[in-house]
Amino acid sequence: MPLDAAAAVVGSGYSLGSAHQGAENGPFFLRTLSKAHTWGTEQPGIVQLRNGRVPLERAVDIGDVLFDGMTLADAQEALAQVIAALPAGTVPAVIGGDHTVTLPVVQALWKRRRRPFTVVQFDHHLDLQIWDGAPTRDVPRDPVFNTNVMSHVSDLVGPERLFQVGVAPYATVEADSADGLDGYLHGVGLQLPLLAPELDDLEAFRAALGTGTDVYLTVDIDVLDRSVMSSTGYPAEAGLGTRDLLRLIDWVLRDNRLVGFDLVEFAAPADARDATTLSDAGRAVLVFLHLLNWACRQAAERA
Repeated sequence: MPLDAAAAVVGSGYSLGSAHQGAENGPFFLRTLSKAHTWGTEQPGIVQLRNGRVPLERAVDIGDVLFDGMTLADAQEALAQVIAALPAGTVPAVIGGDHTVTLPVVQALWKRRRRPFTVVQFDHHLDLQIWDGAPTRDVPRDPVFNTNVMSHVSDLVGPERLFQVGVAPYATVEADSADGLDGYLHGVGLQLPLLAPELDDLEAFRAALGTGTDVYLTVDIDVLDRSVMSSTGYPAEAGLGTRDLLRLIDWVLRDNRLVGFDLVEFAAPADARDATTLSDAGRAVLVFLHLLNWACRQAAERA
């Protein structure tokens, strides 16, 4: 692949870290529905209407990582090796797959980078291990699964480097653990639940996240409301709208630098062709394309 590629699209389709099947088909559906942006063109090019930019000129698609017969640990190691082999300035743009995909991508980036970065998570769920006693960073982690993957990510990047956006406003824990949850969450980073006023206030949002830093962005597609995204393992009864998500992504990246991203947890049977699944996949493509545009735009501005 070109050494000056702005972004490399990597398909990482597995559901080995989930209790639900279907996430392994995420790359297939997003690749298929991406053709809706290029119908009727022999050599398609995407143009951003607002400013006339051709956002994907330096994006490359290196295909899908194959996980046939692998365990979750083997699959994560295989994905980490692919990310580690990318040129240093190339942003990995990963299509999952269940949410455990995030961990090996962050691990690979963390090992090779000279300075730390913040992980920004758009998700309906915390995906933190808040069970088995009072939540604390000192509680031994269960093996990585899609419900605790962000605890593993937080352990890797360190305290206060996880910024969780759009999560449900309530979490369930054992009663004797409730008093410890607030301190644990503050140690992990910052949570802006669905009803947080910062989600409607640019300056408050920027003040909460900070500016001038490097960020890795993970989008669990169930952050979107069930009415616009039911093709996922745990659809949100109340979630963000598509426009809200795109706007918040802009808020994250307008004064920060994107070092990598993934879109995970789109899930559907491989043979699904119903209108709902295809519409959901089209919306997921729009979110992915928006992030890919940001990666290429940043590269063009640095050139």
